[in-house]
Amino acid sequence: MMEEYATALAKRISGLFGNKLTGVYLHGSLAMDCFNPEISDIDLLIIVENGLRKDEKEALDALFLKEYRGDHLPAKGLEVSVITRGNVYPLLYPTPFEYHFSDMHIDAIRRGVATFPATDPDIAAHIAVIRARGRVLIGEPIEAVFAPVPYHYYMKAICYDIHDAEADISKQPTYMILNLCRVYQFCIKQSVASKKEGGEWGLQSLPVRFHPIIQKALKVYETGEMWQTAVEEEASLTDFAVYMTSIIREKSINFLEHDDNLKI
Repeated sequence: MMEEYATALAKRISGLFGNKLTGVYLHGSLAMDCFNPEISDIDLLIIVENGLRKDEKEALDALFLKEYRGDHLPAKGLEVSVITRGNVYPLLYPTPFEYHFSDMHIDAIRRGVATFPATDPDIAAHIAVIRARGRVLIGEPIEAVFAPVPYHYYMKAICYDIHDAEADISKQPTYMILNLCRVYQFCIKQSVASKKEGGEWGLQSLPVRFHPIIQKALKVYETGEMWQTAVEEEASLTDFAVYMTSIIREKSINFLEHDDNLKI
């Protein structure tokens, strides 16, 4: 049902832009078949042929804010970025964007005071997911729109989310545990994985002492229940973050310093 909703929303977005729209593309958990409406959002990239006018940005705000007045969105709502075609083929890193909407910024968007940086390092990771696992909701084929993503761009993008893992793991244990697993999985297998897939791989590949917290993270992720940290888990979380950041740092050097020949 959520993919049907995303497709219907893409058609409404198309109505705002007409021939200016290149396409609307689905990535994230819904594209990777691990969507949970209790904890997930709908992730979209909108590609346009040229930059957005102020009235077009306001029309997007109005459309998305209207959706938040219904009860059909998942718990985390929508995350949408608009990018011009010339910035994704060839791919610029960090990638400039024209517009952004997300649950995190919705209060500022409602008040008309939202401001965003001109570029976003995460977009390279979103594009890699689209190229590997994404879906066209409306518009041109993925291969015709998105340039291949060099490994070192993707590695920088996914490492951006875990750069302060030791401090963040106690605040966001589920997110951080599964993200660390999928980053390390890419280091070893060069596969684009979901958080769920990263956690499942971690259970097969990481030391047994970490299995209880990985199993718990997977359960919380799949059920949407709250993570309650037991006293005996606090040291394990820190140990896990220290261990994972160390091995990721060691393994990622090859990708972070690599040339552009290896691409997703």
